[in-house]
Amino acid sequence: MNTLRCAIYARFSTDRQSPASLADQIRKCREYAIRQGWIVLEDHIYSDAAVSGTSLERDGLQKLLAAATNRSQPFECILLDDSSRLTRRLADALNLYERLSFAGIRVVAVSQGVDTADPQAELLIGVHGLIDSVYWRELAQKTHRGMQGRALRGDATGGRCFGYKTVTSDGGARLCVNTDEAETVRRIFRMYSSGLSLRHVAGQLNAAGVTSPKPQKGRWSRSWCTSCVRVILRNERYRGTIIWNKTQKVRVPGTGRRVKKPRPESEWVKLKAPHLRIVPEDLWVGVQRRFHTVRKLWGREGKPGLAGQQRQIYLLSGLLKCGKCGGSVTIVSGRWSTKLQQYGCSIHYQRGDVVCSNRLTIRRDDLESRLLRGLQEAVLHEESIDYIVASMKAELEARFTELDEALSKMRERKHQLETEIVRLVKAIADGNGTQSLTSAIGEREKEMRTITDSLLERHPKSIQAKLDELRTFAMARLTDLRRLLAKPENIHEARALLANQIGKITLVPYEGGYIAQGSVDFFGDEGLRVSGAGGES
Repeated sequence: MNTLRCAIYARFSTDRQSPASLADQIRKCREYAIRQGWIVLEDHIYSDAAVSGTSLERDGLQKLLAAATNRSQPFECILLDDSSRLTRRLADALNLYERLSFAGIRVVAVSQGVDTADPQAELLIGVHGLIDSVYWRELAQKTHRGMQGRALRGDATGGRCFGYKTVTSDGGARLCVNTDEAETVRRIFRMYSSGLSLRHVAGQLNAAGVTSPKPQKGRWSRSWCTSCVRVILRNERYRGTIIWNKTQKVRVPGTGRRVKKPRPESEWVKLKAPHLRIVPEDLWVGVQRRFHTVRKLWGREGKPGLAGQQRQIYLLSGLLKCGKCGGSVTIVSGRWSTKLQQYGCSIHYQRGDVVCSNRLTIRRDDLESRLLRGLQEAVLHEESIDYIVASMKAELEARFTELDEALSKMRERKHQLETEIVRLVKAIADGNGTQSLTSAIGEREKEMRTITDSLLERHPKSIQAKLDELRTFAMARLTDLRRLLAKPENIHEARALLANQIGKITLVPYEGGYIAQGSVDFFGDEGLRVSGAGGES
């Protein structure tokens, strides 16, 4: 009997399994070696704890393979408890068998009686590898099904979420609000809503020493960054909505590294969880509206991550565009000197006259003062709102007048239908009922319901009440804008309000100066947009 020098490899999958599992596997391999009269090399006992068998990127396994394929070859045989300890993927099992056989290394799975010295070994390895692979996939499906059940019951499904803590009870593990972290979450929403950029929010939190979420495994720094702030601002759990199953983790072929991939929205599980709400709905809506505005004004289509990361330094940054080419008007010179900063067409500055002939520049402080003065004098006053409200009222009254004739005809038709229905019903009552008469009644009743729904009566008082409500809303927006523009010390807040109510401002060059054109939204989504003009230079 040949005395083989043996290495041992052991592994268990998750941190929920007992570490004693490794000792048990090694003990069984030792007992097998003693029965065979083989020698176990104490320096070549390898193991991996709490590591999945679906990946080959395991420290213990890689050290084993390195020793097995080394030219000095310290051992001739590898002992395993069973083939699944080496891998749970069929393709990897066959690949490892081929590599080790080429290196002249014998592999023995002691519990299964599989020995690569056997002529039928390749077949047995394939069979056991297939069984291990199927078991792994079925286990993954069962685990996913169990997690889905937990999500539907509102239980915790694993993973950390800043602002919450997991409470374990007899009924299972459930999420509840962490009071201290929840206040930080609300603070972040208020800061971004007030006009601060993601970068400035993160900077102020770090400067104040606010505790940040725990970093992911492998990250060295525990601090706030723009991506962390963005994730919090977009997490619907803070508004009391749980969304589960948005992504899945898959392994990259060859490396075994796990990466996240999005699932189709049809597979998402959405649940209302009012007990988990941290952020008031109006604050949530305001933040998402600002995200939309920022992305529309400064983001790149298809690359949402770039939106909101622009350097928000100047009051008009990102709000100006060239009237010649439609490109952005930005600081093109004197960037490091306040007195020398010049706005100009970025397309002309970067690409020259061939693309855009607008070579006109204007000092930043001059443009800001003229533009704000023009807005204050020409647009931002009560008379503008009164004029718009009066125009809306006149338009509504004119439309109701136009409807009078149509409504009169509809009433006549309704009366005619009622008369016809009475006559048809009488015919049926007299014993002359047929299927066609019944159908005719049904058609006329359907037409009557349509006419009844369309006969809208005028209610001038209710219209006036709505107009008064719109005027009050617009006046509040106007007051905020005038206050910030009069003393725009808080550049971020003033800039956010300008972006929301005015949006892009077009600078049209003329005779050595600019004419500013744009629109002012006094009513938000509820009102109409009106044309407005800025100052000239």
